[in-house]
Amino acid sequence: MKKMKKLGLMVAILAVASLTMAATFRPLPEQEQAYIGATHVATIGYADLTDTNVNTAQTLTNVVSVEAKQGVQLVAMQLITAFNAGNNATGSVAVIVGDGTDTDLYLTSTELNSNLTEVWLKYGRSVQAATSGVITNVIGATTNLVTVLTALTDDVTGRKLYTASDTIDFTFTPNAVNSLSQNTAGEVRFYFKIIR
Repeated sequence: MKKMKKLGLMVAILAVASLTMAATFRPLPEQEQAYIGATHVATIGYADLTDTNVNTAQTLTNVVSVEAKQGVQLVAMQLITAFNAGNNATGSVAVIVGDGTDTDLYLTSTELNSNLTEVWLKYGRSVQAATSGVITNVIGATTNLVTVLTALTDDVTGRKLYTASDTIDFTFTPNAVNSLSQNTAGEVRFYFKIIR
């Protein structure tokens, strides 16, 4: 009977351990929402990158689902632990974040591997873009005054209002000689502001 209890306990511990290794998406507590400016966080670890093919990207589409009438913005990406494969080091683990329409809508290519220059914190793509124009004033028949005007205008890059259901897609890409599954360390968090 004691052996059965020990076996049951070991199975329970393994089940909990395997649950903690899977990619997660959860709402943030109110204090974190106020501090970070995000409403949700997606956490992805090295164990979620399972592709065994060399130089092959893997896209995770089952972490964050978006419904119609939701607005989404990536506030920031935070690297908690740099990705690395130890002696069989993956020289690169780059990530982009987008959706079914635009693969890097929220985050352009960002390095996560300790063998290169890993990026520990990166804000999502800007929601404003600089535009410029020319204003011409005509005074009399021969005098022209030209002024260059630069202003910030809203841009859809970095945030999106969804009219149909979609997923937020996280695409990880290794270097030319390694696979993503060779990583033995790494955890990254993506902070999103979602308006329902």
